[in-house]
Amino acid sequence: MKRIRARIILLAGWLVLFFSLERLLEPIHISSGVYLFILALVIITLLAPRIIRIPLWLFLAVPILIFLALKAWIGGFAGAQAILLTITEVCAISITTILVYWVSRAISEFESAVAHITIGRRDKIPESTTVGQGSIYREVRRARNHQRPLTLMAVAVEEKSIKVALDRMVQEAQFTMMKQYVLSGISKTLCDKLEDCDVVVESNSHFLVALPETTPADLPGLIDRLRQQVSDQVGVELRIGTASLPQDSLTFEGLIDKATKEMQEEKDPQLFVELERVSLGHHSP
Repeated sequence: MKRIRARIILLAGWLVLFFSLERLLEPIHISSGVYLFILALVIITLLAPRIIRIPLWLFLAVPILIFLALKAWIGGFAGAQAILLTITEVCAISITTILVYWVSRAISEFESAVAHITIGRRDKIPESTTVGQGSIYREVRRARNHQRPLTLMAVAVEEKSIKVALDRMVQEAQFTMMKQYVLSGISKTLCDKLEDCDVVVESNSHFLVALPETTPADLPGLIDRLRQQVSDQVGVELRIGTASLPQDSLTFEGLIDKATKEMQEEKDPQLFVELERVSLGHHSP
C-alpha cells in the first residue's frame, strides 16, 4: 500500500507541475495537443491494465513515436525553436509514461493479491464445510453401496514452510494473512489439477478431498504430483493424510478421522510449542 500511495502521489504531483508549466515558464509554449495527448495516455494506461504486460522500453517508445509522427504530419519541426520545444515535449511524455506505468503496475499487483485471497478461482472453488461434507458423504455412500473404490485425502499446509517474520506485536496478524494467502493458492491448485468429479471441501485450516474411483495404488503418484505442483506454484509444502474405502473404514466419519489423524501426525510438535508461546505473549526476546 505504501508503494502504491507513493507512486500515485508522485504521478499526481508531476501532472500538476506539467499542467502549470505555462504559468511557471512563459517562454515555453507547449501546444494544447500535447496536454490532451498526455491526459489520454494516463487515462488509457490506468483503464487498460493489460498494457503493463508490455516491457517498459516498448511501452515508452510507442507513445513517443506516435507523438513524433503526429508532430511531423502537422509540420511541427519548422525551425530550431520548434525542435527544442519538441524535445521538451518528448521529455514530458517520457516522464509521464514511466510514472503512469509504475502506478498501473502497482495497482495491478495489489488487485491480483486481493483477488487471490478473497476470490481464488471463479469457475470452481472448494465447497463450504456444511455443503461439502454432505457431498463427500453421498460419494462414500454411493461407493459403499455399489462396492466401488474411493479415497479421502486430508490436505493442509506445512506451517513451518510459510516464511513469516516473527514480530511480537504483529506476528499473529501476519501469520493469519499469509496463511490465508497460501490456502487460497492451494485451493486454486487443487481445483485446477484434480478431476471435475473430485470433491474439494475447505474445512477450517485444511481441505478434504474425495476421490471417487481412486484406489490406494493410485495414491503415491497423485500425492507426489500435488506436492510438486503446490510447491512450484505456491512455494509451500503439504501435509497429506489418506483413507480408502473399504480398506480403512466403511463409514464417512471413519474415513475423515483416519485421513485427518494421518495428516496431523506429520506436524512438527516444536512448531506448535512456538506458536502457543507467541499466542500467550511469552515469546522470548
